[in-house]
Amino acid sequence: MVAPGHRAWSRLLRRARPLPVHEAARGGPWLVLAPHPDDESLGCGALMATLAAAGSPIHTAFLTDGAGSHPDAPGWSARRIAGVRAREAAAALHQLGGVRPALHLGWPDAAPVAPGDLLFRRSVARLSAWCRRHGVTRLAVTWSGEPHCDHEAAAMLAQAVATRCGIPLYQYLVWGWTLPDLADRVRGMAVRSLVTAAGRPRQHRAIRCHRTQLGGRIAGARENFRLPRAMLRLADRPITLLLEVPNAS
Repeated sequence: MVAPGHRAWSRLLRRARPLPVHEAARGGPWLVLAPHPDDESLGCGALMATLAAAGSPIHTAFLTDGAGSHPDAPGWSARRIAGVRAREAAAALHQLGGVRPALHLGWPDAAPVAPGDLLFRRSVARLSAWCRRHGVTRLAVTWSGEPHCDHEAAAMLAQAVATRCGIPLYQYLVWGWTLPDLADRVRGMAVRSLVTAAGRPRQHRAIRCHRTQLGGRIAGARENFRLPRAMLRLADRPITLLLEVPNAS
């Protein structure tokens, strides 16, 4: 079994411009914005671990609490799920070497607000202040074309923050790898490649921290979400590919 999007990954890798890890780490702290707890580990866990090992502080912010992953599960209120997922995220960040605590923005799961909404504007201000306080110089977020509303919303929020703070913006892929026309859809975007093989063991351990998403811990939900086994193979790739967003800074 291989990770989804293997052909697209190979095509993007061929045209990617290398970004040496030492250069990416030397530039200063990074902020990774994840739509839900687990997206950071799946999408760029090896990158986070590799940069942290190279001396770069890696901060993390979560857009939603992920409370909607198992609706109506007996004994599992949305508040309980959110609490467990926050603890899982903290354990994952420990494995990845990320700076703790993470910033939790508290958006409703699977119900993102529009850019003109008060919560959106407040989140831009809050994240921008976080970036300035911690000296963040680069921001990474899920691809704007991801087939999930929260992933799209995270990309819009990150764009606004990067523009306000004047910092470069990169996008990583999670569910975007499942799209059959992915390579064509990102044809106009620059691609950067980072050798992150050294961070793969930590990425695997971080993914295992998200037990609620791996099946078995929460049962009886109306929709029992479980990460497909193929998605777990994303952590097998020795190189992380990032899409470079133009004119973000």
